[in-house]
This record gives sequence, C-alpha cells and structure tokens, in this order.
Amino acid sequence: MLDELTEKSNDVVNSVLDGSRTIDTPEEFKEIIETDPENPSLLLAYGDSLVRGTMFDEAARAYKKSAGLFVKSGAIVQAMLSKILQWGVGKVSERECRSIYRALRDIKSEEIPSLHFFARMSYSELIAVMEELEQVQFSSGQVLREPDDPEFSIFFIASGLLGENVNSHSSTEESEPFTATLTENMFFGDIYPFEEENLSPSRIETITDVRLLRFSKPDVMRVCRKHPNIIFLIMELCQTRRGSESQRYSPLVRAATRYQLQTKVILKILPDEKNESPFVLKCILEDVSKSGACLNLGEKYWTGSSADLVGKRAKMLISVPKASISFEATGNIMWKREVPHDETTHILVGIQFVQMAEDDFNFLKKYCYVGDGEQNMIYGLWESYVKKEPYR
Repeated sequence: MLDELTEKSNDVVNSVLDGSRTIDTPEEFKEIIETDPENPSLLLAYGDSLVRGTMFDEAARAYKKSAGLFVKSGAIVQAMLSKILQWGVGKVSERECRSIYRALRDIKSEEIPSLHFFARMSYSELIAVMEELEQVQFSSGQVLREPDDPEFSIFFIASGLLGENVNSHSSTEESEPFTATLTENMFFGDIYPFEEENLSPSRIETITDVRLLRFSKPDVMRVCRKHPNIIFLIMELCQTRRGSESQRYSPLVRAATRYQLQTKVILKILPDEKNESPFVLKCILEDVSKSGACLNLGEKYWTGSSADLVGKRAKMLISVPKASISFEATGNIMWKREVPHDETTHILVGIQFVQMAEDDFNFLKKYCYVGDGEQNMIYGLWESYVKKEPYR
C-alpha cells in the first residue's frame, strides 16, 4: 500500500515537471511540494508559478532554496538558473553566489567544459558573468540551429535534452558526421574570435522542453572589457566545440565513476500521451554511476531508428538479488546502440538519471565494487561500445 502511494506521489511530481499536469492555485502546488520538499526541480517550478501569480517574495524564497539543493546535487547550471531567477524577483542589496562558487571548486570541473569555464573565474568574475546570463525556454521539436547559421550566443543547458547532428556538408570545417545528445551542464555555441562571424557546424533541435542560459556576444564583450581574463576562458571554451566528435564529447563519458553490476532490471518506457500505457521490458543492468546507467535490452527486437528510443522518459526497477531488495530510478534515454553478441545483435541503451536517491546509490556501490584492473577492463569494453554516444 505504501509503495502504491509513493509511486502515485512520484507520478504526480513527474507530471508537474514534464508539463502534463497543470496546477491551478499556489495552494495546490504547495501540497505537492510537501510530498517531495527537497526536490529542487519542483521548487523551481513552484517559483515559476508564484511569479505568474505576482507573489514575488515567495518566488524568490523558492528559487533560493532550489539553488541550494541544485548545488548539493552537482547540477551547477540549474543552480545558476535558480539564482538568476531569484535575483530577478527578489529585493537584494547585494547579489551573491558563494555556494555556487565553492561548489565549482569542489567538483572535477575539467571533465565538463562548461563547468571548467565557470570554475576558473574569480568570485567577482563569476558574479559579472551571471548578471549577463539570460534565461530562454524552448518547447520540444524546435530547431535552434541549422548548419551555417550565424552564431551570436553561447547557450548553457539548465534542463532538458537537445539533439546535435553534424554532417560533412557544413562549410565551416571538415568533420566526420555524427549525432549526439546534449543535456544538463553542457553547452553549445561558438562566438570566438569576436570580430569574426562564426557559422554553426551542426543542426541542433530540442528533444524535450528545455531551459537555457544565453550568453550573447554583446554581453560577453561587455564583461570582457571589465574582466579581460574572461576572453581567454571564452576562447578555450569555444575551442572545445571544434574538431571531431571524440574531442568534443569523450571527456563526458567518464565524468562519473561507474560500477559494474549485472542484475535484472524492469524498464518502463513512458508514453508521450497520458492515455497510453508504458512499454515494459526485462533487461540487464550492465553498469551504473550516480548520473546514469547502461542497460542491455537483449537480442534486437526493437524496430525503427534510434529516435524511437532516444529522448524517451523511463523508469528502472533495479533488483539486487543478493540483498533481496529493489528500488526505482527515473531518467531519460540518451542513446541507443546495436552491438554484436555471439551470432546475434543486442541493443544497449544509456540512461541519464533524473532522480536516483543518494541512499539507493550508496547501497548499490556496496554490491558493485571491482578492483582497478577490472575497472580498466570494463572501461575498455565501454569505450568500444558507446564512446561515441556519451550519457554522463
């Protein structure tokens, strides 16, 4: 009975976050908040609803709390979004972001170019940049860039998924065709050198609704006049957008430590429409990290292109037989890949978690430890399977 109530509560929260459920009053939203008071995404949405109701002081408090919780979870760009929204509606004598500044120094920012960009700023530089960042939102299915479109801004992804497709026909560079999924804490856009017109090398389209922080070229140049160090950081950031796919995305593959755990998983692929039933699959969990997992769906039986799976929301029921316990994790399918297995073909998918409880992940780690040699062997197999399709 308790499990049913918990699942129902989670479904309500997820429906609010994905926009399929409309909340009519702040009181109704507050009741939902009480079911999951430490969910920063829910608090961010609550702040948005309070702004629509012109309840600005309460909205500022909701944004402030969501920023702190995002910082704790390592979702730095989302924390920055919450803090910027707080500044926009709250009466503050001095804008501050010290918790974000400290968090950027505690994480391995060099593995994620956008975070490495922010982590190497002084506190005054970070404040100056955040004051110029502007929130923009787009619904799913919108094309934001076509090859050879002029680049006027850098976009940092706070939430949602985008697909990037590079083909060999772009006049800006000679690069191998590839497709990748862009997600939270990543970025796109190349505006350096400032005096030149840079052209997009790729087509970028929203897979889900997205929230981005835009850093436009005029705003960048204004900050750089006051803080010259930002010029070099922008130059290095933009350089990561050039060259081959492996140069752009390979650092993200190992952004989180993975643990090998081959155990049974029930995967529910959630439908796009509310009145449809989820598609349920029995599969094997190959490995897991705090940010995502690799699943083996078994022999090829899913027809159609990768687009049939990529971008779908999913729930995983993870079972640990030796501990006689199971629990759920929710996420988004980031990639799909077909790999040979004996005389058959198996389907691998990568899932990035939207929600994995800290206690559940710590419990998993107790049953997932392997030595360094084995870990290196696992990584070698991982690279041969999915290095072209990062999910973490």
